[in-house]
Amino acid sequence: MIFSTKRSKVLLGVGALAVAALAVGTTRYAIGSDHAGTVVTAQTRPGTDLSDLHIFPGSDPNNVVLSMSVHPLIPAGTAPSAVSFDQDVLYQFKIDNTGDNVEDLVIQARFQGTGANQKVFIAGPTKPSRIGTVTQFQTPYAITGTLNQEFSPKAGMKVFAGLRSDPFFIDLDQLFTILPDRKDPLLPSPATPPGEANTPKATSFRAPGDAKDFLANFNVLGLVVEVPKSALAIRAGRGKIRVWETTSIAQ
Repeated sequence: MIFSTKRSKVLLGVGALAVAALAVGTTRYAIGSDHAGTVVTAQTRPGTDLSDLHIFPGSDPNNVVLSMSVHPLIPAGTAPSAVSFDQDVLYQFKIDNTGDNVEDLVIQARFQGTGANQKVFIAGPTKPSRIGTVTQFQTPYAITGTLNQEFSPKAGMKVFAGLRSDPFFIDLDQLFTILPDRKDPLLPSPATPPGEANTPKATSFRAPGDAKDFLANFNVLGLVVEVPKSALAIRAGRGKIRVWETTSIAQ
């Protein structure tokens, strides 16, 4: 089945050892978190809505963890089995390990069914048969998983797909006083109440101790994959990889 990319998010220039083990960060630049990027995405196809991409050391120092957050703004207290991944979406980590900003490897996930028994299919890391905005699900591993349960599709690889607390922190109420033309993703337009001047009321965020996490009471669906660094062709001490995440829908 052929898929067309719906959403993508990028984390570029990540030093291989920073990804896997170093205490010093070497990320050059990144596109930050985004929730409810469009009203259409948030309301009609939340399964394609990407929020965060994280890369960090694995439980084994020779491993690396890639974490994708999708379907944000799930209210806290929602039962883990009440929200499932979109069955018609292909979820992907794309990895460039040659520096040309073209994916050399992909880790892909698809889902079947809904609720607590939703099945998880994983493919990769593997060379993709198609690159760019049109892609194809590669042959998945024979071992499948279940929503909200960790599993190992192959030796040395761990996967979790399910409900998790939103890892992003933002004092959104304060942001709207700095940029009052922004829109609260949970409220109808307009962002500024009728009759209120659309002018900034603040120029900076609140002090760390006073900031309020708008996302504290929201969850996301998380796809977390731990693999050996060698599986991503990371060369100890000198290699770099570029990673981005995509959600794609069937054509």
